[in-house]
Amino acid sequence: MGLGDGAEASVLCVKGGSLRAVAIAGAIGLAVIVVAVVVLSRLDSGHGSPVGTSSLTVGVVNPPRPPKNALVLAGESGERAVALAVGPGQRPMLTATVMASSGRPLSGLTLSFLFGRQVVPAGLCGPGCYRGRPAQASLARRIEARPSGSKAVVFTLPVSPRSGTAILAQANRVFRRLRTLVYVESLRSEPRGGILTTWKMAAPSTLSYQIRGGASAVVIGRRRWDQARPGGRWERGAQNPPLRVPLPTWGSPTTNAYVLGSARVHGRPAWIVSFANPTIPAWFTAWIDRQTYRTLQLRMTAAAHFMFHRYSAFNEPLRIRPPS
Repeated sequence: MGLGDGAEASVLCVKGGSLRAVAIAGAIGLAVIVVAVVVLSRLDSGHGSPVGTSSLTVGVVNPPRPPKNALVLAGESGERAVALAVGPGQRPMLTATVMASSGRPLSGLTLSFLFGRQVVPAGLCGPGCYRGRPAQASLARRIEARPSGSKAVVFTLPVSPRSGTAILAQANRVFRRLRTLVYVESLRSEPRGGILTTWKMAAPSTLSYQIRGGASAVVIGRRRWDQARPGGRWERGAQNPPLRVPLPTWGSPTTNAYVLGSARVHGRPAWIVSFANPTIPAWFTAWIDRQTYRTLQLRMTAAAHFMFHRYSAFNEPLRIRPPS
């Protein structure tokens, strides 16, 4: 599984084993999800202790990529991540991808779709992949994916989706040109619990994060300081190689980008764009400012990694200092 973009990941480990690991998310880019896919287990405690940084390559079998020109959406079924790809046409091919909390595609299920009033049985199309086609045309905008052993996931299709490739490409360029960025990240591995983290970063290689009620860190070039818990002792260490920030959280490559519609985020008009990164694999929905092309909000769904970002400050004065 390639990480792309020279992405690096820092893993937050727990003393005593209450929190196996937490990926360092938007700061480090694509590798974050690889960490979470493999090791996010008991995330609800939220008391992590950061212990260093390393590149990650994980040999996990991926499900098939979404079909070309298919609209992609994603949701949660308990601890499982379930994605839906809807092909074009009045009798679209429906493809569901089911990822287990272990990080692996989940095969061997019985899965069907409720498409309008039709129940469409699905056959296996690869690891964690299930595919079926309605017997007759339908104008249904509501599709249920019904995997055995967990609750159904309901997807609502947009009225008039259109390509979002150009919008996403410009948002990617704008993200990489940011000088400073502040955002809040919520991260869960199951329906309840999770952690809330505030990230601050300044190009090219400076960042800090604070987990609510948990660990903190400051990284400046090749130096880093880690604090296991609020009020605890700061431990000085090395950051090799230096991080590159900010980078788009979704990494590369991205596929199947579609504009689902429009919304307002904090008063700003925004496009809602869905897309996938099949090398992770992960599925995203981004709220992209229609004037500046800045990403205002981001939702990511991957195995054992349900994440939401709220971006609150762009290119504002920001000073990140070593802890005293």
